This record gives sequence, structure tokens and C-alpha cells, in this order.
Amino acid sequence: MLVASYFYSFFFRISASVVLPRIGAEWGLSATIIGFISALFFYAYACMQPISGALNDRFGPVRIVASGMLLTVISALLMGFANSALLFGIGRFLSGLALAPMLSGALVFQAAAFNNSQYTRLSSITYVVGNLGAVISVAPLELAIKAWGRQDVFIVLAVISLLIAIGLLTQKGRDPIRRRSNPGNQHKPPLSAKSESLRLRLRQAFLTLRRSVQLKALLVVWAVSTAALMVLQGLWAVSWYRSAYNLDLSAASGWATLIGVGVMIGNFVGGHFGNGPHQRRRAIRIFCTAYALCWLTLWLAVSVHMPIYITGLIGLLLGAAAGASHVQCTCAVNDIAPQGKGGALFGMMNLFNFITVIIFQSGTGYLLHWFPAQISGTYTAIGFLIVLGIVAGAVILSLAALFVLQPFSPEIMKEGGGIVTQCKATRYRKY
Repeated sequence: MLVASYFYSFFFRISASVVLPRIGAEWGLSATIIGFISALFFYAYACMQPISGALNDRFGPVRIVASGMLLTVISALLMGFANSALLFGIGRFLSGLALAPMLSGALVFQAAAFNNSQYTRLSSITYVVGNLGAVISVAPLELAIKAWGRQDVFIVLAVISLLIAIGLLTQKGRDPIRRRSNPGNQHKPPLSAKSESLRLRLRQAFLTLRRSVQLKALLVVWAVSTAALMVLQGLWAVSWYRSAYNLDLSAASGWATLIGVGVMIGNFVGGHFGNGPHQRRRAIRIFCTAYALCWLTLWLAVSVHMPIYITGLIGLLLGAAAGASHVQCTCAVNDIAPQGKGGALFGMMNLFNFITVIIFQSGTGYLLHWFPAQISGTYTAIGFLIVLGIVAGAVILSLAALFVLQPFSPEIMKEGGGIVTQCKATRYRKY
């Protein structure tokens, strides 16, 4: 159920690449507005990342994720019945709030319920299922909307969200975090203690990130990688392929779907590498470098107008490199996170990841606004080449952070725990 919820998180995140161009043409929206509406998901999602991670650590992911799925019902209905950019934007924003706890919830659960040696493999499976949502949210979603209409499709999504929420609530007693924090049938701590604990967890996560050169170096490559992927897969891939190759919407969506398929393949492959301090660093370096090379190759392939099947294959490889690198980055955070604090630290990292996504999506929308095509809501091939060439350049430049990255040795892994100890000591001195 938790992994299915993360599937939904990816589905709604990527669905903008299909839904927004369609309503953009229907309502005559500019690229700036389309980019802004898409980014609303990430505004909410980013702001909630540290909070949702800390909530998962403190109260257990089962009930937190179930609450998010209930809010997803409302957001899906708003986006389905919206007749203006304002209503659709509100629904998009609410979906970001609702779906923020899903990934950290699944990761916190697997860290608490399974042996640490299984973490990389389980993270791989979680990402594979989640990215299946990205695949289904492109070509299959386009076909469903064309066949049944936007309203009916989002009604079905709302019903499925409700069923997942109910399923989770019936299983809340099996949450390992709740069993650990409330052994037997002890009385629950008062609300003030819970709030204090949440604030402390957020502070610990922020200080761990601020003082860790290792995590900051990791964050640079991870944030730029995530943002570039969201710009391509989550917003402009379909429109770029249509503009460059004069494809219809269904064909462009099909080729763009290969990016998501590649991410799933990369998630699976990434789960079989990196178990060990030096192996983790080596895997991150290899996969991040491969991702940057794929971005450069994709840009060159489109610029010289290579056949679409070659461009599509490069997109598949790009997605695979991204998927593998993201699994490794996630596991690297778990390697260095203080015990029992992984959700908050992962959420803090994801906050900055998605701030970068917001900058990239809004920025590319603003830049494309200067390259309009004849049909309202579409943009020229040269405009896409210039704007996505800038994105590719940013990915390549981010590789400089890999030179700072150290092996994930036991000494490096103790770094976060030491900071938590300092936080607790500071807290006790105040009283």
C-alpha cells in the first residue's frame, strides 16, 4: 500500500506533461503559466518534504500516508472538474501537499521493518514501482483522456486514492514505527511533546545537512539531476518531440514514455550496486556521469534531427542513468543518516531537490515564452534546443561536485550522529 501510494505520487507529478499542454492549448495558456501550474505541485511538495519525513519518523508512515491519500481524493476531483487555470492550479498544489509523504514513508518503513543489508534492493523496488506511475502518466494517460475525457479519468483516480487510504488505515496497527514508539499499550505522549519532538527532528536534519560536506556534494548532483529529469519527463518531453519531429500527440507521448521506462530499468539495475563505502561512491560517480553524457547526446541527436527511434533510445538510456543514480543517492542518505532520523534527513534533502525542480520548471517555461510557434501554447524547435541545451549544460557542470564526494566510510557515516548529539546537548542546556 505504501509503495502504491508512491506510485500515485509519481503519477500526479509527471501527468502535467500530458494534461497541461492539452489544457494549455484549450484555454490558450502561455508557457509561463503552464510552467507555473506544473511547478505548484513542487512548491507544495518541496515545502512538505522535511515535515512529512519527520512526521513519518515520529508517528509512523502508515497513518501519515493514509491521510495524504485522503487529501489526494480532493485534489484529483479539483483537477478533473476544473474549468479555469486557477482551479486546476489549486488542485495541482493540493496534490503536492497530499503526496509529499509517500516516498519517505516507504523508505522509513523499509528501514524499520527490514535488515539494513536489504535497504538498497528494497529502495530499488520502491523506485521501480513508483516510476511505473511516471510511465503510465504519459502515453496511457493520454489515451485514457482522449477516450473518456479528463473528468472521468480523474474521478477514477479519486476513487482509487480513497481505496488505498482505507486499505492503509485498516493496517495501521502493523506499522513498525508505532509499535516501537508505543510498546505494549502504553499511553501516548501528550501533543506538546510530539510537537517538540517534530521541531527537534527538523533542526537535527537541517544541521546534519548544513555541516556535512559529503551530503552537500551529493545534493548538488542529485538536485540538478532530479530537476533536469522533471523538466524533460515531467513537462517538456512530449512538446519537444512534437516540435522537433512534427509528431502527433499520441506518437510524441509514446516516445516520451521511453524515458520513464528507462528510469524503471535504471532503478532495478541501481539496486544491485553500491553496497559498501567505496562501491557507493563509485556507483554514484558512474551513473551521474552517464546521465550527463546522455543529456548531451540527446540534445545533439535532436539538433541534427536524427531519426526519432534513435532519439527515443537515447531518452531510454537517459532515464536508466537517472533511475540508477537516484537509487544510489537515496541509499547514500540512509548510509549517513542517524538511526531513526532517516525520514527527516531524506525530507530535508528532498526539499532542496524540489526547490531546484521549481527553479528549472519555472525558468524553462519563462524562457520558452520567448519562442512561440504559430499555434497558441506551442513553441519552436529552436526554442526547445536553446532552453534544454541550458538544462543539459547545468547537468554537466554539476558533475564537479563528484570530485568532493568521499567514500561512505564508517567515519563519514558517524558524522550525522555526532551532530544529533550536539543538537540534544544544546536542547538540554536550554532547560
